[in-house]
Amino acid sequence: MSQDPNPAEALASIRQARDTLLPPATYPISYDLIYGVICGLLVACQGLPQPWSLLVLVISLAGLALMVRMWRDRMGYWINGYSPRRARWVAIGMVVVFIALMGGSLYGRYVGPDWLFLVTGALGFVTAIIGGRVWMAVWRRELAETGR
Repeated sequence: MSQDPNPAEALASIRQARDTLLPPATYPISYDLIYGVICGLLVACQGLPQPWSLLVLVISLAGLALMVRMWRDRMGYWINGYSPRRARWVAIGMVVVFIALMGGSLYGRYVGPDWLFLVTGALGFVTAIIGGRVWMAVWRRELAETGR
């Protein structure tokens, strides 16, 4: 038979394993900037005329897929925005804002002004950066609280 660790050792081992899952508290701002550009493009492309709208959409979706792959390669895992219970609400809030901004881009495309996609894209960029940082902080806090 194997010797079972005492409860304190087992708990310490679980905490150590959980801490290795956490991304660094100060992950690079470049990740947020790239994510912001991609989300800004996803919002803004709705207001672009064809064929530019489709081209920018494909480029931004490919960029998003590439970001997921880079994160997975670097960190060894990927957590979608809706999995963590508390952080899910940050992601849902971001989706609501992005949908409203996309609606604004479409409004500019069909009704005017023609430059509205620039404003909504810039707001999508800022929303992605702030929302991404808030999501990460909420997720880190949730992960730390459930493990302690």
